[in-house]
Amino acid sequence: MSGPRFGVGELALTVYNRFTENRGKIVILKEYLGKLNWPLIQEPQHVWVIECACRDTYLNYLYPRHREITRSSSGPMPECFLKRITPESGQAVLELFENSEDINFNEVTV
Repeated sequence: MSGPRFGVGELALTVYNRFTENRGKIVILKEYLGKLNWPLIQEPQHVWVIECACRDTYLNYLYPRHREITRSSSGPMPECFLKRITPESGQAVLELFENSEDINFNEVTV
C-alpha cells in the first residue's frame, strides 16, 4: 500500500462501515493520522480524522474495550471506508468557513 489517496480538506462519502447508520455521510478530511491498525482489518490502514459536513449529522463509534457506542460529528476513519467526492486533480476542494463574511464572492469561480 502506498501513500494516502486523499488530501486534507477533501470531501468524501462514508461507505463500508460496521454501522449502517454511518454509511452515506458526507465528511471533510481534517487531518491525516498515518497508517494505523484498525479493528477487524488485517493490514494497517491510512487513517484520517474526519468531520461530518452537514449540521446535526453524527457517526457511531464502537469502543470494544469500554463496551460502549458513542456518537460524534468527528473522529478517526480509515481510508478504505471512504469514497472520494472531490476530483483527484485537487479541483473543487472546499474550504468551509465559520463565518460567511470570510467568503469573498468576487473571487469565486465554478
